[in-house]
Order: sequence, then C-alpha cells, then structure tokens
Amino acid sequence: MNEELYICGCGGSDYVRGDRLRQGGDCESAELIQADPKRVQAALRSIQSMSSLGDRTPTVTQACMRPCTDDALPVMGAIPGVSGAWASFGHNCWGILWAPVSGLAMAELIADGTCSCLDLKPFSPARYVRPSDTSRGRKKGSVPVGEQW
Repeated sequence: MNEELYICGCGGSDYVRGDRLRQGGDCESAELIQADPKRVQAALRSIQSMSSLGDRTPTVTQACMRPCTDDALPVMGAIPGVSGAWASFGHNCWGILWAPVSGLAMAELIADGTCSCLDLKPFSPARYVRPSDTSRGRKKGSVPVGEQW
C-alpha cells in the first residue's frame, strides 16, 4: 500500500506573537512551525483505535499557524476612530464555516450601518482599543487630539 497518511488538527497550539513572527524569528515561515510529536502520537493512537490503519504512521507531520485572538473570538465590526473602516478576521480554524455569516454581517453593517443577522458586540474591534489617557496631550475645545494639533 503506497497511500500517504495525513493527519491534521492535532491541537495543542502554541500562541505566537511579536519577535517570533518577525524575520529571524522561529516562526517567520510555515516551514519552521513544527508539530508537537506527543500530540501527533496521541492523534495517531486515537485514529488507529477507530480505523483499520494498523501500524501505519504518518508520511508527513506538520503544524500550521491559525489566526487566533487572545480571547479566541473573531474580530468583526467597525474600527473605532476610523470612519468607513471595518474588520473581519481571527476566525481561527473555523474561518470557512464562519465565512457565510461573517460576509452577511459585514455586508449588512457596511450597507445599512447595522447588523441584523447576529449580535456583533462580542466581536467588536473596540475590545482592543484602550481608553485614551486623559492625563497627557492637548484638547481642541473638549476633543482630545494627542500631543499636538
């Protein structure tokens, strides 16, 4: 039997950010992302117990990076402070399944100014915006405008 054995979705993902993603980092390209051997073996044992694979082992083991936010929720909605800008990203491995409702939600938001197909509040980009520090900067009237205006 010359068939390849491919197993994906072993889980146990590492959260990667910052310098690890930049040039020279250990995750700067997909080829550098390594599967956790313990997770691969656990997945293989599980699959072997439910199938007729016998002693076959994976031909290739690999890992990937998925777009995940810190709270594991996607980001969808208007970008605070930027008129006419919206975002829809961070759906993790569920992007394909989320695509239809995400597309509809964003189309409604952009065309109508509101989304009626789902509540976007939990996914708002505003959850990543820090309140402005009012102890510094200047104001133009009552509007904070930063260090200079």
